[in-house]
Parts: sequence; C-alpha cells; structure tokens
Amino acid sequence: MNSSGAMQPGAESAAVALRTARAAENAARQSARSVPAWYPATHGLLLAAAMSGFGLAPVSPRWQGWILAAAVLCAGTFLMVTWKVQHASGVAPWFARRGRGSGWVLPLVPFAAGLAGALLFGTAGAFVGFGVVAGALSWVQAARGRAGAREES
Repeated sequence: MNSSGAMQPGAESAAVALRTARAAENAARQSARSVPAWYPATHGLLLAAAMSGFGLAPVSPRWQGWILAAAVLCAGTFLMVTWKVQHASGVAPWFARRGRGSGWVLPLVPFAAGLAGALLFGTAGAFVGFGVVAGALSWVQAARGRAGAREES
C-alpha cells in the first residue's frame, strides 16, 4: 500500500499494461499499412466527379438528369469507399496534427477555389472549382498518408 492507502501495482500488472500498450501500437501501425494502393486515386477522383457533376448538371438541361444521377452515384460511392477503408484501418487521418497553422490552412484551399469559380462562373464554377481542387488535395493527402505508413513499417 502507498501513502494514500491504495495498492501499488506490481511488476506483473505493469508488464501486462506494457504488453497491452505495445499490442495497441502494433495494431495501429498494421492498420495504417492496410490502406489499398487504389484508394488515393479513387478517393480523389470520386470526390472531384461528384462535386463537378453537381455543378454541371444545371448548366446542361438536356443531360441534367443523367449528370445528376452520375454525381449522386459518385458521391455515394465516395462515402462508401471512404467509410470502408477508414473503418477497416481504424483511424480517420483527415485532421492529423501537423505544424502550427497548417492543420486549418490546407482545408481552406478547395473553398478558395470554389469561391474563385463562383465569382467567375457562378454556382457551376463553385462546384467544379471546389470539386477538382478538393479531389486533387484528397488524392495527394491519401497518397502521402499511404507512403508514410509504408515508410514506418
């Protein structure tokens, strides 16, 4: 017993805790490696196609239904693929801590592109600008995350 009356953990319980912590760390490293090679490109292209489709659908009345259906399909597939891969790996690295300030600056880039598109081309430009830049950024970030996980292993 210690001065507060509580039992101090023994060497055996400390060893169990250490083994548990190491097992959790190894599981986290293993799950990061489980991101498939096709994920970065698929993730970025589906996001770009969905957002661009939502923007272009009203511009083309003749094809509006088809474009909107394709955009909804891409958006649903984007969400499903994201959920499946992130759920399987056990982590969501979207807002991982980085250097000071960069954690919130980078996500603003697609919104700035959308604003520029809106000023130049209206609502369609906003969706297309946001979609293309967000898709490219998503692709690059997912590829960097996958490459970083491979280097750590």
